[in-house]
Amino acid sequence: MYETEEEQLKRLKDRLDQQQLPLSEADQAIRQGMERARQEKRESRRRRKRFFGSVEVVALLLLTFITSIRVSPVFANAVASIPGLEKFVELIAMDKGLDAAIQNDYYQEIGATQTIDDKTLTVDGVILDESGINIFYTIASDHSLKGLRVDYINLQAEGIPEGSFSYGNMMDEGENYTYKDRIDYQFGEQYTSHNQSFDLEVAIKLKGEVTVFTVRFTVPEQVKPSEVYSIDKEVEIKGQKFWIEDITISPLRVGVKVSIDPDNTMKILQFEDMRLEDEKGEVWGSIRNGTTAFGGEDGKSTYFLQSNYFSKPEKLYLRINKVQAIRAEDAFAEVNTETGEWINQPEDQKIQLLESTKHHAEFIMNHTGDEEFPFFFIGSAVDANGKEVESPSTGKYSDGEATHWDLNFDRTDYVNPLKLELFAYPNYLEGDIKLELK
Repeated sequence: MYETEEEQLKRLKDRLDQQQLPLSEADQAIRQGMERARQEKRESRRRRKRFFGSVEVVALLLLTFITSIRVSPVFANAVASIPGLEKFVELIAMDKGLDAAIQNDYYQEIGATQTIDDKTLTVDGVILDESGINIFYTIASDHSLKGLRVDYINLQAEGIPEGSFSYGNMMDEGENYTYKDRIDYQFGEQYTSHNQSFDLEVAIKLKGEVTVFTVRFTVPEQVKPSEVYSIDKEVEIKGQKFWIEDITISPLRVGVKVSIDPDNTMKILQFEDMRLEDEKGEVWGSIRNGTTAFGGEDGKSTYFLQSNYFSKPEKLYLRINKVQAIRAEDAFAEVNTETGEWINQPEDQKIQLLESTKHHAEFIMNHTGDEEFPFFFIGSAVDANGKEVESPSTGKYSDGEATHWDLNFDRTDYVNPLKLELFAYPNYLEGDIKLELK
């Protein structure tokens, strides 16, 4: 069973690697959902989809694309023993925290449905804790669902904090009569409400026709409380300092709250190998599919790791050995899209501006080794007058010799040069940070 799932995902990835991913196709792949940090912007922005990520005032959303998957027989058997969950194996297997939650009976079956015309949406089950909720759902029909696209998703409940969505799944090219997906809603604050009734809205488009499902469901069992470890320690890698404030361990994920020293000479972008490690060397690494971090303009961010909530190690450590960082003066790429110039390009020139117009910019990085750089490295964009320039469609693909990134701009009346924020770049600082939690 697991070999079949692995081969299926590998085929999907191979197809994606050979093509650009504009918005119309990205909706059917695993993609980053909407940033809902500001209530007044939610309705106007929720239909703007970005496949590889978006940067807003309060939250930094990164997507690490599926590169491989291997499902152990033990895990596959555990999932298959839960009615209805066996079809979600490939949406769970990359996360040890979800694996543990399911094996410890923390997945709750729901079974709420709504039928519109010939299509039925079923909320199969959920995993809910104080940090967020995972919703597993299926859309089924007697007619083919080939080409189905999820337009948007919304979730409402009394006392629910604002946060971010991750959702979207890639269907095979053949005739499909079911579509399955997992919604990962990461709360911006701890969810403490005892009212666990939710209204899920899912809008889909199929053959030009829009269908909007609204399903109410109630999670029967109360959530398990999170464990919080206060750290309050300053650490550094190659002279770049940051402060580990606290670590919150919930069933779905671990949140590591970090403050960056504003006086650093380099901007720390990503903590690629941040992880928890027990006394036996077992590792819980970063989130592979979903929201990987919340970040703000105050230098404070929360990075998410896979959860060890259901493990009870005698010792537990936070380990960090490598971070992405770039010179502070290079943290914003100043690009003139009319002349094709990257005005303040980093010295190593690993990523280059291949071509550009006021509609579009393409960046390229030649492959120099076996390790792939999986990030979409550019976030928000403002023009020379400080006005925001949206990029409603972004894409990343590989041609075997190089990785390409595409940006398409929503307007052309901006004033060059554009100022593009970098939130990932293949420049690394190495060190050895080890903090004991218990």
